[in-house]
Amino acid sequence: MKKTWKAKLLPYLFLTPTFIFLAIFSYYAIGNAIYTSFTDSAFGQTSHWIGLENYIAAFHDEMFLTSFRNQLIITVAAVFTSVFFPLLAAELLFFIKHKRIANIIKTAFVIPMLVPQIVVILIWKFLYNPNFGFNSILKLLHIENLSHNWLNDQGTALLSIVLIGFPFISSMYFLIIHTGLNMIGEELYEAAIVDGATQWDVVRNIHVPNLTPYIKIVVTLSLIQSLSGFGLVAATTNGGPGFATTIPALQMYKVAFGDGKFGRASAMGVILFVVIIILTLLSRKTMKEED
Repeated sequence: MKKTWKAKLLPYLFLTPTFIFLAIFSYYAIGNAIYTSFTDSAFGQTSHWIGLENYIAAFHDEMFLTSFRNQLIITVAAVFTSVFFPLLAAELLFFIKHKRIANIIKTAFVIPMLVPQIVVILIWKFLYNPNFGFNSILKLLHIENLSHNWLNDQGTALLSIVLIGFPFISSMYFLIIHTGLNMIGEELYEAAIVDGATQWDVVRNIHVPNLTPYIKIVVTLSLIQSLSGFGLVAATTNGGPGFATTIPALQMYKVAFGDGKFGRASAMGVILFVVIIILTLLSRKTMKEED
């Protein structure tokens, strides 16, 4: 029996509220930011159309350009750690045959998901405190000559930011990869056993090729999270010392709410948005070609 046009239209009517909220809170915000980036909008002033001046100023802003260099280092490290360490943990868990032990370990990896990220950041900030944390441990080990003001030294501040979160086993990324392992058919393992495959052969020839779609998801999510987030840097160094840990999202925030230059900040936001889109598409295209 053919569906009437009303029956066909009904599912779209249920989706209408979602589309309305998306249009108001997402697409309108993006469109307004793009428009504002072409104006001299500032706090307490009437805005005027100025064309590409904000974009030209952004590319001549030393701090903004430095922030992209810092962001590149943080992003490369974030993507690598987001894939390698959760994959390693999932693989080690896969080869544990005792189900109860495996479930306990899996639960231990997932529990950190319940802890707010800001709590984790503040714990690491305490550990980096020159009067406590790591320096106290170094003193107990009688190697206090290695003590350092980790977050307040231009030579170590960015590396200290990158190392926050060690051992880098994100609960979400671990679950994504672990789910991918569980989706691989048993017949592949049975065939590998018959052929005398070692555990390394299983990882290399069965796991990695079949986990590619899940690794793509992890790479995309870690790229977006690293490029768009600034909470980690804001809560630890606020971009200092100097420009050592400044990233684009934090610089955009400071220009908007510190200097009150909304047009300039919007231009920075649009540039960052375009960079995120390009890097995401390039990463997905690269992985697709490798397939």
